[in-house]
Amino acid sequence: MTQNFSLALDALRFLAALCVFFDHLSSAPFTEHAIPARLGAYGDIAVTVFFVLSGFVIAHVVGARERTARDYALARLSRLYSVVLPALAVTLFADSLGSWLNPDFYAAQKVLWRPVSAAGYAASGLFVNEFRGLGLDGLTPGSNAPFWSLSFEAAYYLLAGLVLFAPRRWQTLAIPGLLLCAGPTVAVLAPIWALGFGLYAWTPPATTPRALLAAAAAAGLALVVFAPELFGPYDNFGVQFPWGCGAFNRNLAQDYGVAFGFALTLVALRGLLGAGAAPHPAVTRLIRRSGALTFPLYCLHYPLICLACALSPFPADDPRRALLAAGVALGVSAALTPLCDRLKVALRAARFRRGALPAGA
Repeated sequence: MTQNFSLALDALRFLAALCVFFDHLSSAPFTEHAIPARLGAYGDIAVTVFFVLSGFVIAHVVGARERTARDYALARLSRLYSVVLPALAVTLFADSLGSWLNPDFYAAQKVLWRPVSAAGYAASGLFVNEFRGLGLDGLTPGSNAPFWSLSFEAAYYLLAGLVLFAPRRWQTLAIPGLLLCAGPTVAVLAPIWALGFGLYAWTPPATTPRALLAAAAAAGLALVVFAPELFGPYDNFGVQFPWGCGAFNRNLAQDYGVAFGFALTLVALRGLLGAGAAPHPAVTRLIRRSGALTFPLYCLHYPLICLACALSPFPADDPRRALLAAGVALGVSAALTPLCDRLKVALRAARFRRGALPAGA
């Protein structure tokens, strides 16, 4: 993977996190008409992009350094828990403070979809909060509704680990068993994650005309950008694939359309960015820091938005309320990102002191 293409992946990850962020910030009761509606139209689309990107990046690290089941498991667990543990602590603090100072705001369904429970925190900490085959239908740690996707992500990590490292006799029982426990929605979206994983093995031939690659990138990006118009409301012919803490049904036409479009964009960008001069070091640092901020921002932004809006002196339709909430969420997430990075290293060292992976994995 070239440096320029790696930088492009970091930039895309950060843009996807911002899409989720604006989707939530632009909705009531947080703000009303203070943010352009179009900015809030890409939350679900961005999660699909994350799934493709996740599969792609996992294929890269498995090929580059996570070559044993032990190394793979250690890297995945430390990556998840280095952000999830601080996020759970911040959620508990923010919800406790906000509900104490402004209980009426926290009574809104969009803030607390369900009553705060130890089960919500425990299931989320174990990444089984969306395992509907076990009867766990969208539990959340307090207000932190975006945690639903981490259950999917962890299931795909485990599925990939079983396929890559488990003996065949274990796979025969463990893979169907995992999918049954996880439920139909995790299973039906698994090929999207696998698409990203498989895509890593293919690079456009060096002889591919750059004009063709640029056209392919533009076409794939158009599928993503215009997905709300292209796929619209779709109910899977009446078949329910529930997700999250509300009565939501995945739009599979949109999920797979966006996955195909983004996959096409990735392949084209890989060909376009296979060579060339690196950006200015300042630009490189900015993109790398933005990429590092992606996961903390995703896991932390919702309870921070809730707290900021609950304590805001500005009404929901005042742009200053949106700016305040954005500043709090982005600022706290950025401040905690170095802590998350250090915690990732510490978790690896604490569990396996011999044969630890490089800190940047």
